[in-house]
Amino acid sequence: MSTEKKGKELLIGAVVGGVLGAAAALLFAPKSGRELRSDIAEGAQSVSQKTQATAKAVSTTTVDLVGKAKDTAVNVVETVRSWRGASTEEAEEIDDIEASEAAEDLVILGR
Repeated sequence: MSTEKKGKELLIGAVVGGVLGAAAALLFAPKSGRELRSDIAEGAQSVSQKTQATAKAVSTTTVDLVGKAKDTAVNVVETVRSWRGASTEEAEEIDDIEASEAAEDLVILGR
């Protein structure tokens, strides 16, 4: 087993243990049911807000990357067509489908 895999398993174990420990502390703490439910609701709301903020950031970044990939794909297609000696009319016939397919290829290659 490689040290990288061992480190990854240790990290996963630490995170799971931390979550279970926090849950146990909440459940066994000397609080009333109302206080405990309030604490759990606040924690859930906090996690929900952080998740929404992260999802929005990922969405914005993804939209930016897709736009850049499409621009790059159009430039690549135009450059390749110019290398092949294509006329100006042929170079202007680049449609959205070709650009989108090239952008998808670039995104897949970039992973």
